[in-house]
Amino acid sequence: MTPEQAKRILNISEDDDKAEIRKKYHRLMSAHHPDAAGSDAPEHVRRAQEINAAYSVLKKEVRTGPKKKKEVWQGEVNAKAFCDRNIYLYYSMDIAEERLYYQETRGKYMWNPGEEEFELFLASIRHASGELLEQTEESVFREIISKHGVSGQKRFLSWKEEPSFEGEKFQFQARLFWNLSMQFIRPAAALQKFAEPVSRDRQGRAVYRFRGFLGAEGRSRRFQAVADLEEGEVIYPEAFEGNKIRVRNGGRNSLGYLSLEEDALYFCVIPLLKRRLAQVKMTVKEVKVNRKTRPFKAKAQVDFYFRVEKEADIDTDNGSILETADILREYEAFLKRITES
Repeated sequence: MTPEQAKRILNISEDDDKAEIRKKYHRLMSAHHPDAAGSDAPEHVRRAQEINAAYSVLKKEVRTGPKKKKEVWQGEVNAKAFCDRNIYLYYSMDIAEERLYYQETRGKYMWNPGEEEFELFLASIRHASGELLEQTEESVFREIISKHGVSGQKRFLSWKEEPSFEGEKFQFQARLFWNLSMQFIRPAAALQKFAEPVSRDRQGRAVYRFRGFLGAEGRSRRFQAVADLEEGEVIYPEAFEGNKIRVRNGGRNSLGYLSLEEDALYFCVIPLLKRRLAQVKMTVKEVKVNRKTRPFKAKAQVDFYFRVEKEADIDTDNGSILETADILREYEAFLKRITES
């Protein structure tokens, strides 16, 4: 079967994207599956097989795409990464609320801050994580049709329409997002490309300084702890939670999460600290407290000094690849569980 024949069978137009192709496939299967037609006559079986075959052809075409000229993107590749990702570039340098971008290429390319805008790298990882979840859904969907026919298919599709489903799916995608991002970033190398060290120590290790912020409001213990901070006071890391740093004062009172001046820093600083390939020193630069309005507010500006060890970033965090596979298995089990319930 050719792609042109498959498009005619599924009534696909040139403007239909992958999501629309999938919708039309599900709609046709719901109407023509032998269980839905109430008959296992040969013509109904052949029609369902034809629809499945057409969808398989179009999925392959979407995945591989038309033949292109040799890619010109010269970025570093992590051959061990779990999946490919798209590389996006802006159409122009104009500053606008919603800048348009296009897909330059696709592959297991590492993030290069000099070539790829950070917000487009995030979009790339978000889309890659979404693709992996959709592939898992398709696999479960085919298994359900094979095992339960149209009744299981209907349960699956109806559950996907429930508001709670998107919330559950988001939790899986958030975990996938962080795991995939770590496979495409060399933290120390990326840091060198968008930040300049303020000094180097006697061993030649780079020392960076970034701005950090703490905030609290109300009459809570945390508000009082932030309000009581003094200029020059040292604060300490308390725990790492995902891509966040929770900090405390010298009296071991929690000060909440430290905010950094640039989002890209979280993807460079946190992984190195978790792998003990960097050290930090944090000192309070300024504290402002507002008790004139309610709720009371306290904000502290922090000098965040970050020293990178020489052996840092020898390799990417390939341990996250196994975690990615585990998350997808959990998502598959979740989909099967909600369908069987």
